Amino acid sequence: MDARRDMTVGAEWKELLLFSLPIMAGQLLQQLYNTVDSIVVSRYGGPTREICDAMFAAVGSCTSLIFLFLAISLGLANGGGVLVSQLYGARRETELRRAASTLLITQAALGAFLAVAGSLGARALVVGLMRVTDPACREYAIEYFAIYAVGLVFQYIYNAVAGILRAVGDSKASMYFLCVSAVLNTVLDLWFVISFGWGVVGVAVATVLAQAVCAAFSIFYMFRRYPIFRFRRGEFVFDTGKFRLCLSLGIPAIIQQAVVSLGNVFIQRLVNDFGQVTMSAFNAGNRMESYALIPIFGMNNAEASFTGQNVGAEKYGRVRRGFRAGTAMSCCMSVLISAALYLLAPDFARLFSLEGEALAQAVEYQRFMSLCIILFALYMPASGLLQGAGDVVWTSMMSFSTLALRVAASYTMVYALGVGYHACWWNIPFGWGLGCILAFPRYFSGRWKSKRVVDSAISPAADA
Repeated sequence: MDARRDMTVGAEWKELLLFSLPIMAGQLLQQLYNTVDSIVVSRYGGPTREICDAMFAAVGSCTSLIFLFLAISLGLANGGGVLVSQLYGARRETELRRAASTLLITQAALGAFLAVAGSLGARALVVGLMRVTDPACREYAIEYFAIYAVGLVFQYIYNAVAGILRAVGDSKASMYFLCVSAVLNTVLDLWFVISFGWGVVGVAVATVLAQAVCAAFSIFYMFRRYPIFRFRRGEFVFDTGKFRLCLSLGIPAIIQQAVVSLGNVFIQRLVNDFGQVTMSAFNAGNRMESYALIPIFGMNNAEASFTGQNVGAEKYGRVRRGFRAGTAMSCCMSVLISAALYLLAPDFARLFSLEGEALAQAVEYQRFMSLCIILFALYMPASGLLQGAGDVVWTSMMSFSTLALRVAASYTMVYALGVGYHACWWNIPFGWGLGCILAFPRYFSGRWKSKRVVDSAISPAADA
């Protein structure tokens, strides 16, 4: 059965909701995948509570660095996905296949290069860039990242496949891939850490193996499920023209992802300066923030693919109606999430075996963040629309501005105003608020309509 979803027809709110639900489920699995590493080492990583706490802080200290390395993959997959979705909406399947093969080849090559670079440069990155200098957790962090980096090539391949399939309307695929990977990762984590006593090395090795299986499964799924991607002899090629177009869309998206990741790196550096207690609290709070934002990110991805297909089909009235529906659903979900996060913050923090001051700081982080989620719920659907329309330079500028303001606010509060560790999360409303200020005027200006990246090949259906 072909799982592609044609979002150029049907009720807009229904298409967005049905498309976003599998994305949300997949992102939930992705977060469980990451959280299991932290929970396992926090409970079973070593023979003493002190060693377990140090391992937990070490794993958390690498999170921003990991996403920095993934920024190129996510940005290029998003940029290539815009091209694929618009070619799909315009019904140009031969060009679509060439764009897909070019994206896959590019991602695999980049992933292999960065896997080697990240693994060999682990010490310089963890100590020099991330400022993990606490002797209790420094070596654990270096070991974890050096092994984790090996799996970057598999993540790059998976991101390419997932981006291609989302672009043609299959949001369920990533859920299937991550379900297999999450289950395998959990089993291997427990086996390597509890049975073998490998600690952070065990969770890192488990993650790499799970990522390799996920990449292999994603490729098998795409080729078997979709005849459109069964490349015949001479069709799986590196098309320089499509590469340049992918790059023109991907570079702003890569910059966007890199800026987000680099901004998080600077915030994590600030966190690491406050020592192991705040590192542990921030890791736990950041994990729960990731869960809380899943529905909103799901709607953001749905808006991007929905807009890409409808811009490709030149159905601009449908894009506007979809944006209104997506924003309304995002805001409604944010209210429920905020209430749950505020009330259950202590219980969430205890999942990571936090006690005393670390527990108090983690609860404070979660409750403050819960009050700001509505800003993110307004910002992300608008960002998704602009990205799907091909207005990638503007979305990159938004990401840069929002993260720059968050970092500037954090460091100003700490070093100029003496706020202390609270600044690590008090910066949140500055960034998300600025995102809304930049996104909504751009949407209402209508300039995104001129960013279509495929030539007209079908008759316009302006408001269909």
